[in-house]
Amino acid sequence: MTDWIPVIVEVLTGAFILWKMYQTHAWEVARTTSENIASLAADVSKIRTTLDGHIDADAENDAKQARRRIIVFADECRRKVKHSEEHFANVLDDITFYQQYCDDHPKFKNQKAEQSISFVLEVSAACKRNNDYI
Repeated sequence: MTDWIPVIVEVLTGAFILWKMYQTHAWEVARTTSENIASLAADVSKIRTTLDGHIDADAENDAKQARRRIIVFADECRRKVKHSEEHFANVLDDITFYQQYCDDHPKFKNQKAEQSISFVLEVSAACKRNNDYI
């Protein structure tokens, strides 16, 4: 029976060493995984910031495009060019979008279309009252 004791000690020692190696490896994997997650979170944060910047720039560009369409439409009305009711509806949607954007973004230069907006609203009301669309 004493012949088995060294074998049992050797097996238990080997098992303990394997367990310690596994434990060390598990901690290393956990640490590496935690670092990778933190790095991914930082990357996602950077991407979110960049995306928010693009979204803001796109919204500002949409507001500028709406303003251009409003001014062109007003100029056409001043030259007595007639428009369809649908065209008026689209420009009135542009006016609503533009004014809402200006309200939501006080730093945006928004004094550039006030006369055109007023004129389009007057012409729209007159066309509606007189059914004077093309």
